Amino acid sequence: MSKKSFHVYNIIILLLLLSFNLLVLLAYGFGEGGMGVSQLVPIALSFVIWSVFYLIQFARSNRTWRMAWFLVMLVFLYFWQTGVGSAFGRLIG
Repeated sequence: MSKKSFHVYNIIILLLLLSFNLLVLLAYGFGEGGMGVSQLVPIALSFVIWSVFYLIQFARSNRTWRMAWFLVMLVFLYFWQTGVGSAFGRLIG
């Protein structure tokens, strides 16, 4: 993975993450219950998780390293966005 493609792929994932999380925030805005800390934490942590994985990928310029951590990031963020994040939010709230 070249430096340019590394940044492009990560920015695409960030934009997808941003759009999904904005849809979630919009849904909370339409609801009657409002939005508390337990709903905001998983959304905020998804961006923290993305940035941690981005820094891990950026740490080395080895192509295999970047591709492996990119795939780990994709799998982790997929599970986080599809249910693990909401379970974590219910656990703390």
